[in-house]
Amino acid sequence: MLLFQQDRISLGKAAELLNMPQIRFQRLIAERGICVHYDVAEFQEDIQHLTAKGWL
Repeated sequence: MLLFQQDRISLGKAAELLNMPQIRFQRLIAERGICVHYDVAEFQEDIQHLTAKGWL
């Protein structure tokens, strides 16, 4: 979580490392008052992840 907060890893990677769905991780950081930093590169990473899972 700290690596995400420091913008050293993406939201998707942080959720993956914690072995939880991204939406659950988003709720967890929201509860702790941590802002979501989401840029184009992270969006593309999320698209690749969703495609690999067969969700897109």
